[in-house]
Amino acid sequence: MSTAKIQSLLASLRELTQQPPEDDKLRTQLSEALSSAQVAVERPLDTVHRISFIPLQLFMTKIAVDLKLFETLVSQGRSMSVQELAQKTGAQDVLLGRILRYLAAFNLVSETGVDQFEATPVTQTLTVPGFAAGIKHHFDIQLPAWVDLPDFLAAGKYQNPSDHKHTAFQRVHHTDQTVFTWFTTQPGYFADFSAWMAAQRKGQRTWLDTFPLERLVKAAHTEAPLFVDVGGSVGHQCVALVKRLPQLVGRVVLEDLAPVIANALLHPRVERLAHDFWTPQPVTGASFYYLRNVLHDYPDDQCIKLLQLQRVAMGADSVLLVDELVRPATGAPRSFVDLDIAMMACLAAQERTREQFEHLFRSAGLYLEEVLPYETELGHSVMVAIPAADSD
Repeated sequence: MSTAKIQSLLASLRELTQQPPEDDKLRTQLSEALSSAQVAVERPLDTVHRISFIPLQLFMTKIAVDLKLFETLVSQGRSMSVQELAQKTGAQDVLLGRILRYLAAFNLVSETGVDQFEATPVTQTLTVPGFAAGIKHHFDIQLPAWVDLPDFLAAGKYQNPSDHKHTAFQRVHHTDQTVFTWFTTQPGYFADFSAWMAAQRKGQRTWLDTFPLERLVKAAHTEAPLFVDVGGSVGHQCVALVKRLPQLVGRVVLEDLAPVIANALLHPRVERLAHDFWTPQPVTGASFYYLRNVLHDYPDDQCIKLLQLQRVAMGADSVLLVDELVRPATGAPRSFVDLDIAMMACLAAQERTREQFEHLFRSAGLYLEEVLPYETELGHSVMVAIPAADSD
């Protein structure tokens, strides 16, 4: 490429930083193209440096969150000196200057002069409580398991992990409990996890935007169980359903472990039922059973067992809705592969393709009727499964 073309491209990129596209598809395409371009223009030493120092971004952001540095910059709404920020955060000014220069180099804050910094839209993002909780969750819970993953896989002779009670997570957190059982004994860590889970999907489309809601309305009967959210955490999906369709009749049931149900959202239309989903499903013959981001937390054998427990409870006309990421068979984006490895490290689980989900459904006596994407760029889909004709 000629120097003139490169200069023109640089000018376009500078304009892009001021006016990024609002369309999510274009954003994804641009992000992937820019990432590929970065790798293409790197010298070998640049590549090694980038890979080696990537973890520092999480470390330094966690320090800034702990210091409430982002909140301070946003609340003041102006350029601030290192000395001012040191007074407000309690950090020593020389140390704080080093932290801020790092953050500015990665565009998390803006450097406006010598020892002068101000907030940017990215700074604002990192003040959102759920996103700050995500930084803490990944640093406190995920990162130690990721660091141990090379040794864990080597010790296991590089076999694909398949035991959710024997992962890098158990080794580094010194427990024989699974992640979610362990969370019930760690309220602070669970609060960060829950806040992060809620924040990352806020404002996005949901299964309610793609599933034909008339099927829910037609299936509703006054006393019959209509919708059962299995392992539904604090009940965001149940509440969203009854708010979207306030005319619905029939029971809407939220199920999860007792400590989770105790902190569930309150709504007069939603029943709260303490239930361990590894035991038989207590609500039988419901029109719809719903699993959201559950199967990607478990290896295949556990997924099949969980699906079988729902299959036994289902009636002839019952439908199972499985809300998950559906990984493309090739060309999986970074968000997929990041999450896939995180699932491996902590849960011996994985993100799956449609074909892999079909295998799970068949093994549990279910038939995958259709897959309805609702966030195409992110891979979120709701899968509609019914009892297989030959499963009775």
